[in-house]
Formats: sequence, C-alpha cells, structure tokens
Amino acid sequence: MNDTSNTHGQFSFRPKARLIKTIGEELISNDNVAITELVKNSYDAGSCIVDITFDGIVKEKEVTTKKNSSRPVKIKYIEKTGATISIYDEGEGMDFHTIETAWMEPATSYKKKNESPYPKRKFSGEKGIGRFASAKLSKRLELITRKSGEDEIVVVFDWNAFSDEDSYLEDVKVNWEIREPKEIANSGTLLRLTNLNEDWDEDKLRDLRIALSRLLNPIVPTEDFLISINLPDVFDNRLSGIINRPDTLNRPNYSIKGSVTANGNPLNIVFYSKKMGEEETLPIEAFSLPKGRSYSAGPFSFEFKIWDRDSESLEKLADETQSIVRNVKKDLDDLCGISIYRDNIRVLPYGNQNNDWVRLDLRRVNNPTLRLSNNQIVGYVSIGLSTNPELKDQSNREGIVESNAFEDLKEWIKLILNEVEQRRYKERPRENDQTGKRGKSLFENFSLDSISKEIKESNPDSSIILNLISLKEKEIQDAVAKVQEVISRYRRLSTLGQLVDPILHDGNNLLHDIEFKSLRIIQEARRENADGDLIVQSAEEIRTIKKDFAQLFRRLEPFGGKKRGRPQKIVVEDVIRDQYMILKEELNAGAINFTYPDTNHSVTIDESDLSIVLFNLLQNSIYWLSTVNKERHIKVDVYDDKEGLSITVSDNGPGIKPGTENSIYDPYFSTKPDGIGLGLAIVGEIMAEYNGELSLISTGENNGATFNLLFRKRV
Repeated sequence: MNDTSNTHGQFSFRPKARLIKTIGEELISNDNVAITELVKNSYDAGSCIVDITFDGIVKEKEVTTKKNSSRPVKIKYIEKTGATISIYDEGEGMDFHTIETAWMEPATSYKKKNESPYPKRKFSGEKGIGRFASAKLSKRLELITRKSGEDEIVVVFDWNAFSDEDSYLEDVKVNWEIREPKEIANSGTLLRLTNLNEDWDEDKLRDLRIALSRLLNPIVPTEDFLISINLPDVFDNRLSGIINRPDTLNRPNYSIKGSVTANGNPLNIVFYSKKMGEEETLPIEAFSLPKGRSYSAGPFSFEFKIWDRDSESLEKLADETQSIVRNVKKDLDDLCGISIYRDNIRVLPYGNQNNDWVRLDLRRVNNPTLRLSNNQIVGYVSIGLSTNPELKDQSNREGIVESNAFEDLKEWIKLILNEVEQRRYKERPRENDQTGKRGKSLFENFSLDSISKEIKESNPDSSIILNLISLKEKEIQDAVAKVQEVISRYRRLSTLGQLVDPILHDGNNLLHDIEFKSLRIIQEARRENADGDLIVQSAEEIRTIKKDFAQLFRRLEPFGGKKRGRPQKIVVEDVIRDQYMILKEELNAGAINFTYPDTNHSVTIDESDLSIVLFNLLQNSIYWLSTVNKERHIKVDVYDDKEGLSITVSDNGPGIKPGTENSIYDPYFSTKPDGIGLGLAIVGEIMAEYNGELSLISTGENNGATFNLLFRKRV
C-alpha cells in the first residue's frame, strides 16, 4: 500500500514493455519504410554495401489488375510463414559496450552526441528508434554483429514478449551470446528477421526497390554505398541485384540548380533548356521572398529536373533512351516529385507518389497554361542536420515539423519553379501557332498545281505557259527529292547519336559491377584467413567484365564520327546480334522474345548502314508490340534465293493498318499517334543506295508486320 502521509515527493515513469512494439509497429507506417530505416543504420555503420535477402516459399495468387481492367492476373509472393529477411552489411560492427549502451537504449542520444567517423557521411538520424522498425517486419529478430578482430555477438529479440500489457519494459529480458565467428568474416552486422508479419508480393518488392533507389540523393549520389536485393530465382530478375537509377533521369527538357544562403539569398542559380542547348546563369534579382518577412529555413542546395509530358515529348524521350513510352512514363511516375535529403539521406515522405507537399497541382489547376504539375518534376532539396536546425524531424521519422522555417522552404521552391515556368512558357508554341503542326509536311506547299489549274480555267490556249510551268514543277520536285534525301541523311546521323547513350549506360552498369567485385576482393584480402580461391574467382569475374566492355566498344565503333567508308563484306547475323544487344534492355522491359538465326550470310555494305536499317525496323516492332496485350515476339530470318539475299523482320503485333500499305514508305507518314514518319523512309533510301529493296509482306509468320530487305545479286 502506498504511503500518502507525505505532502510532497517525486514520481518516475515506468514504461510498459509494449512501448517498444508501439514504436516499431505504429510509428513506422509500412514495411518498406521499416527496411529503409534498417538500411540507414548500415549506412551509418560505414558499410560499402548492404545485401537484403528474402528467403522462403514462393506461391502464386490471383489478383485483379489495378488500372482500367478487371482482368485477373497471377502474382508471385513470398509467404510469411517460414520466410526470412536478412539485412547484412560490412560496416564496422558493434562491440558489447555499444550494444549495451546504445542499441539497448531506446531514444539513445549516441548519434546526436557523436560525429560520424566517415568523412563523406553524417549520421542519418538522431532519434534513436530506427532499429525498432524490425518489430514492424517480424516477430523475431536475431542480431549478429562483429567488430574487426573480435568475436561475434548474437542477440535475440522476441518481439511478442513486448506485447504483454501487464509487463514493464524492465521485466523483459533479451538473451545474448558471445561466440567464435561463424557468419561474419571480418566485421559487420547481420539482422535476421523471422516469423514475418506480412507476405511480400511482386508489387511490394518493386515498391521497395523504388524506395531504396531514392534513399540516397539520386542527383548527387553517394558512390561508395551500394544496395542489393536478392530474391528467389522464380521472381522477375529485374527485381534482384544492385539498385541503379534509370537513364530517363539524365534527359530532362529543363533543369534548374543552385543554392540559397543562410540569409535566404540566391547563389549561382543556373537554368538549362534542352531546346536552347545551353546553360544560363540567372540574375539574383529574379528571386525574392515577400518584403518584410524574415527567412529562417537555413541554407540549402537544390536541383529540379523537368519534363514535358505531352505525347510527342515522351515519344522523343523514349527514342533517346532506347525505351518505350510506357516505361518512360513509369520511370517518371515512380520518381516524380520533390524529395528532401538531409545530409544526403532522404527524409520521408517527401517525393513519394501523390505526396504533393508544395501543392504544385493546385497551382496548375488555377493556371494550367503556365504552371508545372508535380508529376513533371524530379527534384531534390539538400539540407543539413547542423545547418538547418529549424527543420526538425517528426517523431515517426516521416516528415518535417510544420513551422515558419518549413513554410520558408516551400516559398523558395515556388520562387525557383516560377522562374522555370516563365521561361518554359516562352519556348512552348501556343495553340494559335501553326508552325510544326503535327502531320503537316515541310514540302506540302512546294507545288505549282494550283497555278496550272488557274491558268487552264482562265486561258485554256496557253499551252506554252503550261509546258513551262510543268517543266518548272518537275525541277522543283527533283530539288525537293534531293532536299528530302539530305534531311534523311541528317536523321540517320541523329539515329546514330542516339545509339551511343544506351551503350554508355550499359558501360556505367559494368563499372558498378567492377566496383562491387573490387570491394569484395579488397575486403577478402584484408581478412586474417583470406580465401584465395574467392579472390581469384572475383578477379576472373572482373576479367569477364573487361571482355564485356570490349564488346560494347566494338558495337559502338561503327557509329563513330569517322567518314563513311567503302562498303565491305559484312556478316549479317553478327550485325543482327549487335542490334539485339543494343536493344536488349528495351526488349526485356517490353517482355519481348527475340529470335534470330545462327547461320552465316554475308553482304557487301557499310556496317553502320545495315545497323541503321535493322535498328529502325526493330524499333518499329518494339513500339507496336507495346500496344498489344499478349506474348510478344520478334523474329529475324536470313536466307538466299534466286534474286539475292533476304532479311525478314517479323513481329506478332497489330500489323500494318489496312489502306496504308502504299503510304508507309513516304517521308513524314506515320500511323503512330505522334510518329515522325522517317524511319521506313530512311530504310528505303539506304536499301536503294545498295540496289536493294524494302517491301512489306502482307502476312508474316507471326501474323503481324513482316518486312523484307532484299539485297539483289550483282550481275
């Protein structure tokens, strides 16, 4: 019985055990946020890589598609019963004292009081609760950690033990063990989560990849920190592996970047327009907050990349990135919005889909002609924990506390975008501007037919004048044909330039692989009992990547800037194989099965010309296949007949629109909604130069469009 005889005294809080589960389950909004929090701990530990591995039984369930259809589809998922998530890093690991005084202290001030020992990194959080995100994911956590040169420490957390409403936090005991190293070779930490709380399906795993791809600043990336997801083989292989950023982000229509000082003054703000093709430093007079208002947000840097999302612009972007419109849209939809990064680590939920925290869409509703919408922007605002003290995290680690400083930041973003919007408005054609109208030919008015008709009607006996006009008409048409040929050649050169970028993109991916495998070699070599076979294996893998680089350069060589050479005898199947490798990512993205023969036929031609011919035909097939909802196929055949060498390119798409068979070769004619209509014209021109012929076969093997390239025999 409590003694109440005293008139004053003191109380102490006695937290219930379920406080820990409340932190993990209720303050962390979803499983992807929980994993992100645990990965951030690996970043703070100085690891160069984090491996996230999902193990368990994979099953299928039938669900209804999300958009515009009730068609059921089967989707794979990892069943939570018996499943495991392992998060492994190769950071510095923890000793017993760190676990006892930091890990086991909720709301520890360790990161707040200490500086990160890694010069290029700062601690990603100061609340001391991120590790309890594991309670959101599973019922059991096994923590295995090791500092270099020391034994492993194993700590087992049964989160169900923290559910007893009658128990106090001090009553729940957590078992630990110190043992000889078994699972960690040198140093690092392994979090093994078992008895998962939720299933993990393909959509959820895809969302996790997107979330992790945005964890580090995507425009100023941290190159010494890699994140890898490992899934059972039955999943789409695009969901596994090192997380990279899509090439779409490198090709905005507009961009603006710079910084703002602690006093709210603009500094070195640079605007870029793809149309103008150059950067422009903007005057500081263009930016100012309302007079009489003090600025309290602190200094920040920023970069916003902006896209025009009309059909024509997206089609061009798809061509540039060797992709298809659907995938370009998905890249922008997944990554659109303005994200905030504190010390290079993302602050949630800013930049999430449908998180229009600056209310850009409302501005666009009020002025749709001028304003940008949230889904046209991929941007970042970079702040610091020490430099922006008034921009404070909410307790749930998802958002910044609403304050005057936060409102200042929003106002500054609107100032920046307002400058972009005004400059973009000047560049874009207005509705009454008919220049460049879609479908209108550049040479449409290069004709004297109307003059001839007028003369015939007014003076039928003027045969001499009519003959002169007829001759001049022929001269004009001959000149037009030559101009069209020149334009087609420039279009061909433009196509060649577009091919460079996906190859360089593949090269960057290979460099990431080299970096990853080199880190493995270094880490293994530093171990006391280094595995020589593993080091040799990793070195051999790097040698293999070197060969892949050589293949990339070889495929790039025909598209260099050197003068067009003399035709040479070229193995057709080799060129087909090269085009397949160039378009491989696009084919995979569209789930297109591509087959070509392993025969060996030769033709005398400039290699780049044959590459352009095949590239254009394959690009057309890929585009039209994106419009059908079935298994997709492209097949290329090569064979000899009495007329010469034939190459057929077939797909099982919708085929050529009836009634357009004789028009598809005309320059500027296209059945694509926003097509340019030069692809087949370029192909036909090149074939004519080599005494060849491009023709449409009405019914191909795959019941779609089949084109035949005939290289006639030389007499």
